[in-house]
Amino acid sequence: MLVLHALVSVALAGASTHLALVGLRLWRGERGLTRLARIYAQVVAATFVGAFALGLLIYPTFRYHVRGVFFDRHEPWASNLFDMKENVAALGLPCAIALFFIGRRLEPDRDPEIFRWFALASVWTWLTIAFTIVSGLVVTSVKSF
Repeated sequence: MLVLHALVSVALAGASTHLALVGLRLWRGERGLTRLARIYAQVVAATFVGAFALGLLIYPTFRYHVRGVFFDRHEPWASNLFDMKENVAALGLPCAIALFFIGRRLEPDRDPEIFRWFALASVWTWLTIAFTIVSGLVVTSVKSF
């Protein structure tokens, strides 16, 4: 399940990067990208929820066999980084779900203010995803050093 969690996270990283770039271009006024933004918003929401759910399923085993036995005793900084990663992911989840609903309402003729909120939400979601992926890789690699 850890490998599946990582694979879904890779798909999430790619989709969120594209969504953030499209969101910023929409904010600048390029309205021809709304269909692409809708698609990326749906993919980001689905993969974020999927990665989050897989992480929840993995957590009990991690909590006992990795964190309790090794990290808390020998690498407390890795335990703290993991906790920070989980908190940041929990803050990003509502934003990713909001992107799904905001993305469904994107229309070039509608309120232009929605494009600003969409861009901000897409960049915030990308930042949370980038942090969680990098910190997750650091935590995962600790025992292999």
